[in-house]
Amino acid sequence: MTASTQEIQILEARTRRDFKRFVRFQNKLYIGNKFFVPALELDELKLFSPKNPSWDEVDLKAFLAVRGGEVVGRIAVIIQKTYNKLHNCKNARITRFDLVDDARVAKALLDAACNFARGQGMDVIHGPLGFNDLDGEGVLIEGFDKLGTFANFYNYAYYKNFLEEAGFEKDIDFLEFQITMPKELDPRMIKIAERMRERLELHVVPLGVSKSRIIKQYGKEIFDVINECYAGLHGVIPITDAVRDGILKQFKTIIRREHTVVVLDKHGKVIAFSLAAPNISRSLNASRGRLFNLGFLPINALRIKLEARRLKYIDMCLIAVLPEYRGKGVNAMIMHEVFKKLVGKTEYLETNLQQETNTAVQTQFDGFEKKLIKKRRCYKKVLLAPEVV
Repeated sequence: MTASTQEIQILEARTRRDFKRFVRFQNKLYIGNKFFVPALELDELKLFSPKNPSWDEVDLKAFLAVRGGEVVGRIAVIIQKTYNKLHNCKNARITRFDLVDDARVAKALLDAACNFARGQGMDVIHGPLGFNDLDGEGVLIEGFDKLGTFANFYNYAYYKNFLEEAGFEKDIDFLEFQITMPKELDPRMIKIAERMRERLELHVVPLGVSKSRIIKQYGKEIFDVINECYAGLHGVIPITDAVRDGILKQFKTIIRREHTVVVLDKHGKVIAFSLAAPNISRSLNASRGRLFNLGFLPINALRIKLEARRLKYIDMCLIAVLPEYRGKGVNAMIMHEVFKKLVGKTEYLETNLQQETNTAVQTQFDGFEKKLIKKRRCYKKVLLAPEVV
């Protein structure tokens, strides 16, 4: 019996062993792919356990596709109760959709996901979307020959076809740009930044304030700004205090103080924030998502820390400005602060996901050499009668 004719079983992940198979399947599927960047295994296992600070906000079901005793696909369904309450909708999300190039496996996984969502009374299933807006989003539809980033998932080109064959339609696209770092700062940027700083009575938290102190003193305000800035965008959920603490802990090891910009008003209130981070994709690719070699040697963790010290490639993780300060030059202030620390050290900066409809955030890089390098798509499907399995 050939693999194509063997029975496909859909199993619900229930035990820690099941979730280890669920998390590790992606690494197995992409072994040898130089563009793939794995998530850290420990972080993924935590997400799919009660240790996840988002656990109380979601109903979750994870499925494995198994053929001949081997895992050949996976998918998880998240019912984000906070999102549904905010938007008065009944939506389910798919996430961690990965599989071998086999239409039968795709159908079995997507049918299982849709039937679970229907059983929970959902009207629409969409995604890929994660537990919150800082989790991986979208299916890669362009840029398969570009190295992935820590914040987003890589996938093969056939994913798109399988989703569309299953009746999923485009919801929205996310764009990622590569910015070539200039050799020197544009005097106009410097002038605008200084003018806005004086006119609006703003100041930037000085470099002498440590990373730990910024987290302690401004952490909550920073995430308040992020929540207000991104409210209303596709798939966005307010970040709770518990989720915030988990995010800060996750990024603490790779964030460098000089790449963190906090802008305060005259009263010392946070009104804008930006975060960049060294690109550690190559180290993650080599480590296959594990911090320890042979179960105990921290060689991979050391490799990641060393790469985080090299500034050739930088990921622009996010920029957030309070709505009342938009269009007033605050973005120019932030760009000036970020770029002045990277000029002469960094070749390329890669933006995080930008919704195709969010032209305001896209135009802030128009003064630089910029090119679109990746495009991701969020799909949706209206749930009607049960699928015939």
